[in-house]
Amino acid sequence: MENRSRLVVIALIAVLALLGGFAAGALLTGGGGSGASPSPGAVASETPSEEPSIEPGSEAPSDEPSATDEASPSAEPSPSVVPAATITLHSLFLDAKDNPDGADRVITWKSATGGVKAEVATVSPMGDVVMCLKTPTKTLGCRTAGSGKLTAKTTKPSETFILTLRGDGIAQPIVDVTLSFQANKPKVTIENARFDGTAYPDTNGIQATVTPRRDGKLGVTADWGGHPFTYEIDVIEQGGPGNLTYAPDQGSVGTDVDFAVTAANPWKVVLQNTEEGFGITPMNAVITWP
Repeated sequence: MENRSRLVVIALIAVLALLGGFAAGALLTGGGGSGASPSPGAVASETPSEEPSIEPGSEAPSDEPSATDEASPSAEPSPSVVPAATITLHSLFLDAKDNPDGADRVITWKSATGGVKAEVATVSPMGDVVMCLKTPTKTLGCRTAGSGKLTAKTTKPSETFILTLRGDGIAQPIVDVTLSFQANKPKVTIENARFDGTAYPDTNGIQATVTPRRDGKLGVTADWGGHPFTYEIDVIEQGGPGNLTYAPDQGSVGTDVDFAVTAANPWKVVLQNTEEGFGITPMNAVITWP
């Protein structure tokens, strides 16, 4: 009996040992629960930096314009979205080059990428014109002739062009000047024009024709020194019924007026001194159009 009891005890001890081994094994191997250790591929990525990344060898981003505005030769040209603008200045009187008291007529404008053309035609046969086309840093070309054309082009998004005009030698020609260029908001400045009065019709103000690309405002700004004159601005639609006049009854040393114009007929603008005047009165003027 004792031997049988001893065998039973030994058997129970063996069973308990076996069950304890299974429990220990379960604790060591674990399961697929939340307590599992993450594998190396499951590590969370870092929060992206708010600073722009810079590739090795590249330059840091900059708001400054690039050193050159020239288009890359390998780049595909993009279609121009800037419309062409044209203006004709009529009957512009020029001082003689040999006149020490005279001055160049200086016409300035800005063009977007594309071609620029300045055409000069003599209205009165009073000698040749010295015409030069420039930028603020470079003379692009000059001609001396009764009539002529100067052309240029730019790949910059905005370039300033300057046309200077003077009579050759003792000549004092009267000319028409037509400019063609690319601009969303065309603006042309005329320096050293004249506002001499009704006694001097050849040198009394300016006349210009522009062609609006859309409905909008045609602007005329001018100043003629320290003497107040009464004046008149007429804006006339060419081939249409539009006819606008601004004629203040008090004298002024300048003007800054806008006129509502419509596309697509040309419009002629005439700014003139309505007083007799007293001789040479220099004037600078700016014309803008839609």
